[in-house]
Amino acid sequence: MTEYVKLLHLLCERQPIIKETLLDAFPGSKFWKIVDTAVVSALLTQFFNEADQEVRERHGSKSVSLSNVLHAYDRSTPSSMRSEFCWSPEEADRAERWATFANELATNLHEVIGHGSGLTAERLNGAPHAFLREHYSSIEETRADLVALYFIADPKMAEVGLVPAESHDDVIWAEYEAYARTALVQLRRVREGTSIHEDHMRNRQAIVHWLLANTNALERRVRDHKTYYTVLDRAAFRDGVKRLLAEIQRIKSEGDYAAAGDFLDRYGIHFDPALRDEIVARTDALNLPAYSALVQPKLDPVRDESGTITDVRISYPCDLTTQMLEYSDGHRRREEPRRAAALAR
Repeated sequence: MTEYVKLLHLLCERQPIIKETLLDAFPGSKFWKIVDTAVVSALLTQFFNEADQEVRERHGSKSVSLSNVLHAYDRSTPSSMRSEFCWSPEEADRAERWATFANELATNLHEVIGHGSGLTAERLNGAPHAFLREHYSSIEETRADLVALYFIADPKMAEVGLVPAESHDDVIWAEYEAYARTALVQLRRVREGTSIHEDHMRNRQAIVHWLLANTNALERRVRDHKTYYTVLDRAAFRDGVKRLLAEIQRIKSEGDYAAAGDFLDRYGIHFDPALRDEIVARTDALNLPAYSALVQPKLDPVRDESGTITDVRISYPCDLTTQMLEYSDGHRRREEPRRAAALAR
């Protein structure tokens, strides 16, 4: 998957947005795509925490994409969910064909080019989180999403082979439309109160609501008492993303705590409980859970009479609670000798 790393440096060489936003590539960024692994819910892992700004600026970042987890999560989502929140049959068709591909591409761009770029002012001493405090994670996730949304529409995507050239326009539409829908659908996860607390959810709502308020790219529509966020103009969407990215990068680069708080309070934290109740009713009618976790295949060794492993038997348990308790027990048994040795010292 060296295409992502090449793309990072190519884009940083040619895009005028780079100089406007202090967006610059970190050296040594690496990306691996793993198609057979097991985790409960995470889709992508970064080896450097977002707070390790100084390490990432000096040495780059390393990311591992767990593609089979992403695909399994997507296949567990009923197609009726897409059609329920799509304004038109054309949008639903694009989502059915391209949303999975576009989402994986955007996720990888978010990690490699998003978290893998963005310099900070020297006076921050490589610690923007110390200045942005409780807003840091939401701002950093907003910044990485904006980078992905901006660059997914760049012609370089097709030039380096990440997107089929003849389908690039459909991929862009599918990603922008899906991103707008997510700001609605994610409200099913906040069934009490009127505030969003999770950083990724805050960032998605903030971007979509900022675009609704400050561009002509999106429109809120109601049909049969159902709310839709509809993308009207993908060029205006990308232009709005560029303008917002410039400001969010400035906030991070300068450690502007007041501006970060104002942005999130205005666009990312609060929501209308009536809208949330509508979304909950619609998703409950589809039997769509608020969260999903993946049960992993169980691997049992097959041994011969001498105890040598000759094969591996694969089974597929369907009880997450039992599997988590088994993992906990296995971890405890593996830790007991180490603890005993430590006590003996």
